[in-house]
Amino acid sequence: MNDPVAIPPESSAGRAPLPKVRRVGFSAPLRWLGQGWRDLRRQAAVSLFYGVAIAVGGAVILGLTANLPYLFAAAITGFLLVAPMLAAGLYELSRRYLANEPATLEDSMLAWKRNPSALISFGLMSILAGTAWQLVSVVIVALFYKGSAMVPMDMMVEVVLNPQHYLMFFVYLSAGAVLAALVFALSVVSMPMLVDRQCDLLCALVTSVNAVAENPLPLALWALIIMLLCALGFATALVGMIVVLPWLGHASFHAYKDLVENGVAVEAGAGSIGVK
Repeated sequence: MNDPVAIPPESSAGRAPLPKVRRVGFSAPLRWLGQGWRDLRRQAAVSLFYGVAIAVGGAVILGLTANLPYLFAAAITGFLLVAPMLAAGLYELSRRYLANEPATLEDSMLAWKRNPSALISFGLMSILAGTAWQLVSVVIVALFYKGSAMVPMDMMVEVVLNPQHYLMFFVYLSAGAVLAALVFALSVVSMPMLVDRQCDLLCALVTSVNAVAENPLPLALWALIIMLLCALGFATALVGMIVVLPWLGHASFHAYKDLVENGVAVEAGAGSIGVK
């Protein structure tokens, strides 16, 4: 009787091994900001082109919902959910800078050709997350809002200042925080990784979650920095986003390179998704 043939874990899983993730120091996000700023200044016009394009897109989204109080606040957070997808060209610029490759605007726009199916899948996932948040936002407002304001800014002020809406404010913030934390964990590494190397979407998502699990405090600081800089961008009527988003895009690529090694650890199959 023949001995059974052992199937390597890689074959049985049907996926490439996951990359290893590194542990970084608490101050690492400050280094990423410095590296991102250096990349932004290297070809400022090219990087700011993406800032202008994303800011204009955000302005259009907010303009379309300006008279829709049920959707306006959700549009702001929804815009941030899909921002990592819009920064693919910035990741490509930083990748080329590190590799000493030519880095033009046209080159950056071709980033999608390296890993098209996974990048498109990530884009669809981001759009789905944004749509889900819009629906959740509408449901929360419909269930908890008891006021009469129909102008978005008036409604937000009323919700913040009127004690009868404190429950709605808490529920809205809690739901938004949970979704934002989930999206951050799934995307902080995955989108730059998909631009940088050939891998499938699941591999990138799991690697991103592993990076957060290995570095909860540094990445919590990174999330706070992103939130504060984006708040600054919104506070300037999106004008600040022209600089903030390219800066964060370049910095995010350096965060990925710092957090993810080129080597591999465990398989990306079912039941074995942790990196040690």
